[in-house]
Amino acid sequence: MGKKKGGGMVRIKQTGPTKAQKDMMKQMASGNPMEEFMTPPEDMVHYIPPDRNAQMFWPIQEIFSMDPSNFFIIYPSYLDSSKTVKMGRRIAAENAVDTPTVQDISEALASLSIRHVSQPNKGYSRDATTLWDNPGRVKVDPAALESGYTKRSLMVELASIIKELPSRARRLEVMKKLEEAREAKRLEAKAKKEQAAKQQHKLKSQTSSRSSNKKKGKKRR
Repeated sequence: MGKKKGGGMVRIKQTGPTKAQKDMMKQMASGNPMEEFMTPPEDMVHYIPPDRNAQMFWPIQEIFSMDPSNFFIIYPSYLDSSKTVKMGRRIAAENAVDTPTVQDISEALASLSIRHVSQPNKGYSRDATTLWDNPGRVKVDPAALESGYTKRSLMVELASIIKELPSRARRLEVMKKLEEAREAKRLEAKAKKEQAAKQQHKLKSQTSSRSSNKKKGKKRR
């Protein structure tokens, strides 16, 4: 109740929530208001995480006889010319190779008949990006060093072999074509956006011009 200027009382009408507000309150009370837009648990896709302990032996026939526990490790970053020394590169940049993969290193070692075990899902602690970008490492039989190699000279030799691998050349060619296709698509989308902006600007100019002409016509009358 409120007071009038003359001393009387004014009755204030109280109104409750509207029907729409009541429906919203019920929905909020029952749980998540966005629940109807969510994917049901049974329809969700659950990806199996990669097995960090997965191993591939070379030669494969020694899978049960080979003991890699005393093998030394080579990460792709050790040979990668795109990495800095701080990120893990172990050989000079001029001797390194751009973005070698575990598969590249394995093929190079196989060409030298060096026993090894590939672990494609391991990450390199010094470079966190290797957990998702070019992961993996290779464990190499130290017997390889008995033929005159040091660890460093072996890595230089591996980088040299990797540069000439046919499988790597094919992979890089495919990657180049994919990148060119992505760039062409990006440029096409950009051109369409610019064209749409030009058309919109032209339409606004025409509308503004017609409006201006109408005003001038009214003034002349």
